[in-house]
Amino acid sequence: MTRVFWKVLKEGRVSLTLAAVVEILSGALLQSRLEALISLPILLAIVPPLNDMAGDLGTIVVARLTTAFYLGSIEPRLRENKGLRMNLSSLMVVCVLTVLYISMLSTLYSTLHLGVFDAGILFRIISIIMLAGMTGVFFTLVCGTLLSVASFKKGYDPDTMVMPVITVIGDFLSIGSALLISRMFGLV
Repeated sequence: MTRVFWKVLKEGRVSLTLAAVVEILSGALLQSRLEALISLPILLAIVPPLNDMAGDLGTIVVARLTTAFYLGSIEPRLRENKGLRMNLSSLMVVCVLTVLYISMLSTLYSTLHLGVFDAGILFRIISIIMLAGMTGVFFTLVCGTLLSVASFKKGYDPDTMVMPVITVIGDFLSIGSALLISRMFGLV
């Protein structure tokens, strides 16, 4: 029991420190564009659901892969891995459905509470949510997969090493993709 405790503490210390650094970077990124986000409140309103979705799906992939690696149902390798491909594909389907749901709610909120009736702006908002959500989740899943395989191969528990880091990677990537795509559409 004591040996396991110290192993988890040692592994967790590194990942939690890294998570804190990435979270600070995420906050700084959001703060740097805060005035632009406040000017269009719907963009500020979509950040929490996109963060939550990316973090949730990232932790799901890490937890599923960790369990599959320990059970031996999936090999900890990236090439020619049908089980890994099926896990990632199913999570991307969940991502698309979730992003559609967030888009519908955001459009409803924009029209009813913010008084945005311009079809062009609504289309851009829906496009931003769709692209930012799918981009953030895709790269979060890629990072979660790569980090899980690498940590398992090195003898570390991916649940301890990768789980804290992947949630903040999801935050950083969803904020970054939302800001980048909003800028591409000329809204911030």
